[in-house]
Amino acid sequence: MDGTLLNSEAELLPSSMEALEKLRENNIVPIIATGRTLIEIDKNMAKTKIDSAVAMNGQLAFYKGEVVYQDKLEPELIARLTAEAKSQNVEVCFYNGERIGATAQNETVKKHFDYLGEPMPGVYPDMFAKETINMALLLLETGDEYFPSRFPELQFVRNTPFSNDVLRKGGSKARGIEKLIEVMGYEGIPTYAFGDGKNDIEMFQAVDYAVAMENAMPGLKEHASYITDTNNNDGIAKALAHYKLI
Repeated sequence: MDGTLLNSEAELLPSSMEALEKLRENNIVPIIATGRTLIEIDKNMAKTKIDSAVAMNGQLAFYKGEVVYQDKLEPELIARLTAEAKSQNVEVCFYNGERIGATAQNETVKKHFDYLGEPMPGVYPDMFAKETINMALLLLETGDEYFPSRFPELQFVRNTPFSNDVLRKGGSKARGIEKLIEVMGYEGIPTYAFGDGKNDIEMFQAVDYAVAMENAMPGLKEHASYITDTNNNDGIAKALAHYKLI
């Protein structure tokens, strides 16, 4: 969503809304694939009338409002991650389908959620001991290299200037997409993906046609079938027209 379906002001372009309507008229199913969790995308899903999504970088997939797949991170693992993060003065956010909890609020946490156009989450430092955690977030601008060697069972993906997404090694939007396609019975039907960040690389490899936004990270463009205009300049609609989907 961020940097693709949403513009730099975290808003939906009229051209994208019109394109989504044309897709449905042409019997093509739009699905959201995002690093965000459900409570962060529900308003835009309502606006776009999209009822299926791959959320939290593939950690949770739902079809027509029903969860069809999720990966749950073990409490002991998240406790250890939190302790290591705290030793580096790094705060952590915990994600599931219902809410986001933070170990604390600080300037980096604020910068991250301001960047997304969202309010800071509440402080729930022991949320991982009481609730399912599908994904975590490290709030840091530097120091990425500290964590991977200490947590080989996890992967860390810088997704904003202020954060690393944290999910199980091998987890990705691609896995969520594969589960969703299986449930929907859409095997063999052409698939298209739009992206702009490093967390979209596996997704690009899992679909037939991968579209990078002009504002995408250079490393992602190398995996694209087509590069469209920016998220501020009707990039979604232009790519769909290029592929004659609308």
